[in-house]
Amino acid sequence: MAGDLSRFGAANARVRTLLATLLGRSGLETLYGYPTEEALLEALARTAYAPPRGEESDEGGMPYRLASVGRSVLGILADPERAFLRQYLLRHEVANLKLVIRAVHRRLDWDEVSHRLLPLRGIATLNFSELAAFHDLRELIDFLRDSAYGPALRGAIHRVEQAGPFALEVAIELDYYERLWAAADALRPADAARARALLGVLFDVLNLSWIARYRDVLSLSPEEILNYTLRQGRWISTDIRRQLAESPAASWAPALDRTPYGALLIGIEAQGFDVSSVRLWRFLAAQVQSALASYPFHIGVPLGFMLAQEIEIRDLRVLLAAKGLGVTAAEAFDHIASVRH
Repeated sequence: MAGDLSRFGAANARVRTLLATLLGRSGLETLYGYPTEEALLEALARTAYAPPRGEESDEGGMPYRLASVGRSVLGILADPERAFLRQYLLRHEVANLKLVIRAVHRRLDWDEVSHRLLPLRGIATLNFSELAAFHDLRELIDFLRDSAYGPALRGAIHRVEQAGPFALEVAIELDYYERLWAAADALRPADAARARALLGVLFDVLNLSWIARYRDVLSLSPEEILNYTLRQGRWISTDIRRQLAESPAASWAPALDRTPYGALLIGIEAQGFDVSSVRLWRFLAAQVQSALASYPFHIGVPLGFMLAQEIEIRDLRVLLAAKGLGVTAAEAFDHIASVRH
């Protein structure tokens, strides 16, 4: 226990302070009581989601929040725990790089894409304004050859002519999650197990979401679906992925019956995956709550906080969109995943 305390004592204290700044469901309900989207954003600016001085966005301070809390937690951790958590946060760099790849492919100007990128000051490894200046994907890939993304990009470039930028996007995404899973190897065994317990659920949710898109929307072949989903996960095994990939569109129950997700997705055929998928995010949020409520000195506390923060930002975006559409509170909160009060 003494070793755990020395490694995670300060981080646990920092996380507990940051957890208190999350809005929780009650805070989200209060925000949604404001009459307009503009009033909601004004109220949000009086919370921990206030934008940094001199910065503006259509979402207030939300785009800046993840990097802010990430830097706060990373600053009091030591390696290998700090390196692992930073690797986790770089999944947002992957999302940014995917947007830049699309922008370069379509030859968009920086002003057309910059507002969609998540600010990652102090965390990112790439300069996105520099990358967006390229007008050819091969030049971009050559420039990134020595980066962490170089091998995956080079391995997929031959498929760009056939599949477009999607070939590069899926390559860097799958490679990133492989590297994130492997990064847990550097942690102590107990921490690696806790990290993979949470990551495994996240990977399951991502896999189910991607299968819904690849199978039911894009009608890809079972082989392609297997190639474009993650090998690791907590309950979604290779056999389950294969069974889902080979199932008729919108068929879920038989493959998921012996996993926690089977009961969560009852009625999905009638409701559609997008409507039902909020239950998966709630399940992940509940797993996070369990990690935060257990023995406090382990990697699951800072990792769980980051997941809880991301889920709340997801929910705020849902509520902003719902407010703009004039959706009732009851209907809007059917799509909210946060479970903290």
